[in-house]
Amino acid sequence: MHVTAITMEDTSFPYRLGTECAEEIVARLGERAASRYLVVCDTTVAALYGRDLVARLEKDAGPAVLLTHPAGEVHKRIGTVGDLAEQALAAGADRRSVVVALGGGITGNIAGLLASLLFRGITLVHVPTTVVAMLDSVLSLKQAVNASFGKNLVGTFYQPAEVLADTAMLRTLPARELRSGMGEVVKNALAIRPSMIERLAAELRPDARYEDAAMRWIIEESVAAKAQVTGADKHERRDGLVLEYGHTTGHAIEHAARGEVAHGAGVAIGMIVAAEVSRLLGHASGDLVGLHRELVAKAGLEGSVPALVDPADVKHWLTYDNKRGYLPCPPAATPMVLLSAPGEVLRSGPLPLVPVPLELLGRAVDALAAPAGQSAGAERLSPAPA
Repeated sequence: MHVTAITMEDTSFPYRLGTECAEEIVARLGERAASRYLVVCDTTVAALYGRDLVARLEKDAGPAVLLTHPAGEVHKRIGTVGDLAEQALAAGADRRSVVVALGGGITGNIAGLLASLLFRGITLVHVPTTVVAMLDSVLSLKQAVNASFGKNLVGTFYQPAEVLADTAMLRTLPARELRSGMGEVVKNALAIRPSMIERLAAELRPDARYEDAAMRWIIEESVAAKAQVTGADKHERRDGLVLEYGHTTGHAIEHAARGEVAHGAGVAIGMIVAAEVSRLLGHASGDLVGLHRELVAKAGLEGSVPALVDPADVKHWLTYDNKRGYLPCPPAATPMVLLSAPGEVLRSGPLPLVPVPLELLGRAVDALAAPAGQSAGAERLSPAPA
């Protein structure tokens, strides 16, 4: 496995990336000599990888237990964390136990929050199984779940001890999830690492079929992009806020869709909205909006608000964005990450945020709303592979 040292201020941990490296993952976990391995995953991942990992750990590392939660964004809530904590304690968890977060970004956040709360903090190891998790969520110290008022509003900051990623696990992902991951990749290229754009445009596949070598390049470049803005900002409250590009509208779409729109797909639409807002404010040209649309389409993602989502609901959830409070804003405005060109972020003082009138943002959302009856988009309708 290729090792990258992830450093965020005074925090550091290894990120190990390989292909078909399940035995090495078990060996690395075994070196932690845990009293018990608490493997947390959703019910889908349990069938694909969870039971096998627990069996391997029991054979080669030590006592292990599978803790499962229902799949889906609607279960990313504090009640799920509480249920898993009760299961873990009933299974004999103690201060020497290790939480193994096996899954995508939802499971990673749930398990990360669980690890931070059990005995006021026990060891956390991420074993990501989705593109979004491998190149985005496991590289953040943010561990949060949703509330009725919006996404990721209840949580804390907690460091993983290690990330162990095997790209072979991506082969079982539905095309929907692979495309979702590419939404975050496009964000990294546009907002942080424009040197990626030319090759990325050639590597992106609307059918979501990626060779292992291409996927490793995509993940490695995205890891480098994230490290570029979090190295001196581990809590993502200064330069790291640029990682929120596309997330203001993206999160609102996700919340309004109640899990029917994947995270990266929401971010992809949110980036186009942000580019259009920047154009309307006179900061960006139509070419920037066109580049956003081009990359989003090449990734096989929808470029408009899906027909199943009511734009009025999206505009409602925009008022609960988790970046509120970073920037003094009038009551009728919200802070957003905006670009004037690829890699050129607009700023208010030291922060990569600017206040945007909610009325103008709402007009951009309405302009991108899919007409009634229009297809909901390939990223959500593609069936999972057999």
